[in-house]
Amino acid sequence: MKSDLGRGLIEALNEITAIDPENIQFCCAEWFWKRQVNSYALQIEPDRFKCKDRAILDYREALHIEKIRNEFFVQLQELLQKQQGRDESQ
Repeated sequence: MKSDLGRGLIEALNEITAIDPENIQFCCAEWFWKRQVNSYALQIEPDRFKCKDRAILDYREALHIEKIRNEFFVQLQELLQKQQGRDESQ
């Protein structure tokens, strides 16, 4: 990323993983990167499933992931609102 805003966004997205690093990954699918440079993914699932197309969770783990997902979307919305404010001020 060449722009300060772009680097700041990547850093902020990476910080969201601190909610639960074992269950939130900030990454890039290598096969997609070859087609679309500077593409990233934030995914919420147990780390052991990060390279799979689906995951089967037991009830307790599913409730835990749901809680993480809810906090993730709260923080993501706050981040996007901050970004929008920055974009409008420039």
